Amino acid sequence: MIKVEDFYPLILEAFQKGQTFSFPVHGTSMQPLLHTNDLVVLEAITKLKKGDIVFYQRENKQFVLHRIRRIKKDSYTFVGDHQTQEEPGIAFNQCIGKVIAYKKQGKEKQYNLKGLKYRMYSFLVRFKLFRWFCGKAL
Repeated sequence: MIKVEDFYPLILEAFQKGQTFSFPVHGTSMQPLLHTNDLVVLEAITKLKKGDIVFYQRENKQFVLHRIRRIKKDSYTFVGDHQTQEEPGIAFNQCIGKVIAYKKQGKEKQYNLKGLKYRMYSFLVRFKLFRWFCGKAL
């Protein structure tokens, strides 16, 4: 398995050239939307809003892909779709890229994060009870 630290410089290089960057996700925190080895497409961040899925780096240097739950003047609160524990206090400069599309493992179709089904899912997943229920159902 390739470590994020190994391709992180390539992400920054792609963003400097105005390009997007795709990589496979690992873990369960964004289920049921994203599973291990699904591909996400990142773009450089110009503006963030509640509900966006963001690739960021924690203070301990760990890389994470989670959804924005709340926005304060100088920080963001993130949470995985499959989690109930929120992570507050993430600064804008810790945010690396925003997910604009994803591709399920082994499938050809790429899903943009703009369709009605995704918007409905994104709305529902903001509620802790829905995230808890999804976690129990998996």
